[in-house]
Amino acid sequence: MDSPRTLVIGAGLAGLTAARHLADEGHDVLIIEKSRSPGGRISTRRADGGEFDHGAQYMTSRTPELNAVVNRLAQSGVLAPWRPEGKDSSRPWWVGQPGMSALGKALAEGLDIRLRSRAVTIARTDGGYRAEVETAEEETYSISAKRIIVAIPATQAYALLSPVDPSFSGMTEVEMAPCWCAMIAFNAKLDAVPDLIRGEPSDILSFVSRNSSKPGRTGETFVLHASPEWSRAHLEDDKPSVTEAMLDAMQLMVAKDFMMPQPVHVGVHRWRYAQTRTPLGAPFIANADSSLLACGDWCIGARIEAAHQSGLAAARHIASL
Repeated sequence: MDSPRTLVIGAGLAGLTAARHLADEGHDVLIIEKSRSPGGRISTRRADGGEFDHGAQYMTSRTPELNAVVNRLAQSGVLAPWRPEGKDSSRPWWVGQPGMSALGKALAEGLDIRLRSRAVTIARTDGGYRAEVETAEEETYSISAKRIIVAIPATQAYALLSPVDPSFSGMTEVEMAPCWCAMIAFNAKLDAVPDLIRGEPSDILSFVSRNSSKPGRTGETFVLHASPEWSRAHLEDDKPSVTEAMLDAMQLMVAKDFMMPQPVHVGVHRWRYAQTRTPLGAPFIANADSSLLACGDWCIGARIEAAHQSGLAAARHIASL
């Protein structure tokens, strides 16, 4: 049984930020993550047609702490500015190279992290807590820790924490919206399609992005995000029907006089917890003695940088104890 001082559950940006700050402060930290790579929704999928950032499309930075991270990673080539045709913000948009997943991998360097490991339960012990963990191979083992930070979507975090401590009831007020994502590749450039299209509130699609317009990408690839409302209404639909609906919606958004060719690759992915709609309203949440904490973008808002702010706030609170 492992016994780190602090166990971080989840290697998205909030978990990685919290772990990095605590490790830099000299804390003994272990991270577990159920996916095969760190980064959470800052993710990239690769296929024959090219690369697809099927989660977060880009990141902005409004705080000095995140600015320092962005500047460091930009100097090393991990991040680069993205200036798509149709960019609708004056703020710099930063993307990972060669994919958004490069950000999570860079932030995880040097940290003690176990991938493909999912926390199943948390229980109190005399010295702190014990987390039961299941691997992708369906093997189980235990981790003991003095303190646990849960940095996963609010609904999942509450399911782990509520049986252990009643302090987390406020998390039930958090609302996170789902998102269906489609990944499409063509064998030639579609000149009639702009790099970026945002849908109207009543549209099926909220976002169409030429992923291949980002620096370091290959092919002619697009990422489509369905609106939260449509995604919720069709959350349990089968993938073929979702794919067809999203392709038809893209055709309508592109141009009435332009018929899109058949794609050479189509894939879809369902994010059950994609975007914060109703945040917690605090940078993190903790029990009375700060031995259990939860953090994530859902604490603050629907931006990548909110996850960084939340993870940093939680770690600074622990370091101050």
